[in-house]
Amino acid sequence: MKIKPTAEDKLIAYYRYFSLSLTSLMYLLDQTGPSIIYKSLIIAILVMFAQTFSFCYRRLRSRPKTLVLAVSIEMVGIIALTLFTGGYESSFRLYVLNPVLIAAGSLSIYFGWSLLLSYISIFAVLCYFFINSANRNFLEIVFINGNLFLTLVLTVIIMQIVNRMKRQREESNARTKETMEHIKSLYHIVETSSQHDFMNIGQVITDYVVKLTKLDKALFWFAKKSGEPAPQSRQTGWQQEEEQFLFSELGKHEHEWRLQREPIFRNLPGLGDFLLMPVRMSTRFVGMIGLKLESTEGLEGRRWYIQQLIFLSELSANILERHELGVIENRLIITNEQNRIADEMHDSVSQSLFGIVYATHSLKESWKRMSDHELEEQIELIHDSATKVAKELRITIYSLSSKKSGGPTWLGMVRSHLKSLSRLNDVDIDLKITGDDFSLPYPYHKALFRIISEATGNAIRHGAASRVDVELSLKPTWIRLLICDNGVGFDTDLLWIESEDSVSGLGMKNMQYLTQSLGGDFQLSSNENTGTRIMISIPVGVAELKNA
Repeated sequence: MKIKPTAEDKLIAYYRYFSLSLTSLMYLLDQTGPSIIYKSLIIAILVMFAQTFSFCYRRLRSRPKTLVLAVSIEMVGIIALTLFTGGYESSFRLYVLNPVLIAAGSLSIYFGWSLLLSYISIFAVLCYFFINSANRNFLEIVFINGNLFLTLVLTVIIMQIVNRMKRQREESNARTKETMEHIKSLYHIVETSSQHDFMNIGQVITDYVVKLTKLDKALFWFAKKSGEPAPQSRQTGWQQEEEQFLFSELGKHEHEWRLQREPIFRNLPGLGDFLLMPVRMSTRFVGMIGLKLESTEGLEGRRWYIQQLIFLSELSANILERHELGVIENRLIITNEQNRIADEMHDSVSQSLFGIVYATHSLKESWKRMSDHELEEQIELIHDSATKVAKELRITIYSLSSKKSGGPTWLGMVRSHLKSLSRLNDVDIDLKITGDDFSLPYPYHKALFRIISEATGNAIRHGAASRVDVELSLKPTWIRLLICDNGVGFDTDLLWIESEDSVSGLGMKNMQYLTQSLGGDFQLSSNENTGTRIMISIPVGVAELKNA
């Protein structure tokens, strides 16, 4: 497999050939030593070795142990070359910077310094014992090569500083990328969340606090709402028997939390050190998001945690505020619709029905005194009035029914959503539907839409699928949903056991939760490189019986 060279590989290769060219030129111009032909042969061999080691370093950059061996071999070869071509007067003595750069820039700090000190020691000792025609002592040998040794030391220091900055940048970029992936996944869950189980968002937020910060424990404590009981607080990482004590301790400081507007560090007796962030909607205080800190965390790490909690606090406030506005809007829509229907009934249908009742009562009292012609006229009048009432009722029903009026239906919204998803991501999504949804209760509509949206979104974002097949069968007593994709797949055992390492883990758990909340069965099968298959069966009516 061909490995594309990185910018660092290109820079090192450029320096290698540039330094080789200069040292080779100096070696050829030196009047002493062997003949030009002999020198040219040495340079040709050296070029071949330079190409070989450059290729090896590029191939071995992900295998540090083997890279250590390759660097050590090149260092031994350069020591031999330097001694063979003049020792401390050799034109190739600075060529040793090549393996030194590799060691300082790509390997551990200890190996880099060990390699450098080993080279300085071996080079000085060998020059003292084998290439010392002037009979200089050991200190003089070291002093003569002082500039070389100082250059090597400064090079190692600079390269290790650069390497440390590079690692910090890579870690920052990786963490930012991971955070953005988590945020996109969280945003998708929030956007498809239903109104009736919005408090599950508290659990989603705490799970994401753990995923983003890499800590073990997080919480979302809800304060009491005026005139209503406090919503159920959520946590991730604590044992069930610890949960009650945790939220009890937080509840003791409720008055203090309501006055807070900035993140705070607090030690809770028996629980440890916490970072807490208030969650505030525009109209009221909601609660606190928090995480348990480790004793080893430094200042930089805590700043990172604060940034994440501030973001999640604002996001949580927006989610909950949107939910409350949605609830109010739905109530207003229902109230307005009830008033409209009542007005229409009162102005038209009720008046006509009153006329029919009055005419029927009059006919009952006087039909014996009427002629056949008069009786027939009166019955015809009642018939016409009844027909008029039926027509007015039909018009009202048609205005309320999307099925009869030709307005947007639930299945139409599902088709539209998948069509948009297909176009935006250039993915082939095939939707097959049997049956209709007009007798399906509203909670089933919302749950199914969430599951379809979540499953297809996961297949595209995490599975890199190019095709998704959705089959939905709607029957009076059963719903069956099958979603298959041709994506990369994953190990389902790791999903449930170590879901904190999986970006899509919460999405799968959310789909399972929605299915089970309606009394259904959720089945997931997937393997690496074989795609994913989700099979859902839901009995219609079970959820209503459970909530009755």
